[in-house]
Amino acid sequence: MTDSRATLTEAPAAGSTTARGVAKLLALRTAAPDTVVPQQSAFDEYYRAVFQDVPQAEEIFRGSGVSRRHMAWDPRTAYADGFPPIKPRMAAWEENVLAMSRRTVGGVLDAAELREHIGTFVFASCTGYAGPTPDILLAKEFGLRQDLRRTFIGHMGCNAAFNVLKAAFDALAARPGELALAGSAEVCSVHLRPEYTAEQAVVNALFGDAGAMTLLGADDGGPGPVFLGTHTETHPETTHAMSWHIEDDAFRMTLSPYVPFYLAESIEPFVKRLLAPHGLDVGDIGHWGVHPGGPKIIDFVGEKLDLTPDQLAPSRAVLAEHGNCSSATILLILDRILREARPAPGEHAVLMAFGPGLTMESALVRF
Repeated sequence: MTDSRATLTEAPAAGSTTARGVAKLLALRTAAPDTVVPQQSAFDEYYRAVFQDVPQAEEIFRGSGVSRRHMAWDPRTAYADGFPPIKPRMAAWEENVLAMSRRTVGGVLDAAELREHIGTFVFASCTGYAGPTPDILLAKEFGLRQDLRRTFIGHMGCNAAFNVLKAAFDALAARPGELALAGSAEVCSVHLRPEYTAEQAVVNALFGDAGAMTLLGADDGGPGPVFLGTHTETHPETTHAMSWHIEDDAFRMTLSPYVPFYLAESIEPFVKRLLAPHGLDVGDIGHWGVHPGGPKIIDFVGEKLDLTPDQLAPSRAVLAEHGNCSSATILLILDRILREARPAPGEHAVLMAFGPGLTMESALVRF
């Protein structure tokens, strides 16, 4: 497993008149399976034969923006003898979600030492199902309160981390004296299925496994990044463009090549509606987390918003090193911004992700 720790910035100077946010980020941890799968090796040793009837398969893998992925199931070995049925896939999902989340939950609790104050736990995963859900098992393992309020969010896809955060924000608004755990874990690698099309080549070239967890508290004006607000839009006329269903043999994802074009048409007014209530415009935002649904999404969003290569670098780096890890991805990007860009106090970031619906989610952060 890998584990990274966010470096929290200092508070704004005394006398600052900046508005209070909906929540403060107290800690953030990420984790991924130990197995690292190089993209070219995986294609040469496995996917080339699988997609031998898809002439553009190698071009798809080379153009994915992915150089390696962390995968619980290395396709070169896990699928060497065929495609397992649903039962072992779900067992692997549960095992790996819990393994990653032990690292992330344990990390934020070690940082805070305030577990008796955690009143809410919100957790998302769209790559599997089991009951009791992972949040229950993790709460038991870490000795969280018996009256802990829990919410498990499933099947919402790449934008689910924003729904996790919003549920935690609401809990903190209602009970500002408590803390909230909010995060996700995804095991995409257990869903390779026998469908040999260009669309499925794209899916198999992009997705990896990861988890992330945040510890949040009400904004008290003290140190730490603050979430100022969120904005959501759903464009139901494009519901056909992205889907996630359970088939007899595995879960099945569809991903239209037109998704980047749909997003490009909507992204400017979408971001403006996030920023306007805070008196900000695109040019006021120094840091950007764009969910890398694929390299074209990063390209199109960057072009429409006139973002610089440095501003897009965290999204491209996460895509290159992890792939698209569904709901966990945007928290991997936030972690990278905190550790590597090291925003100065008072700087802002916009985080955004896109999922079935098409649903567009965003959050505004002040460091």
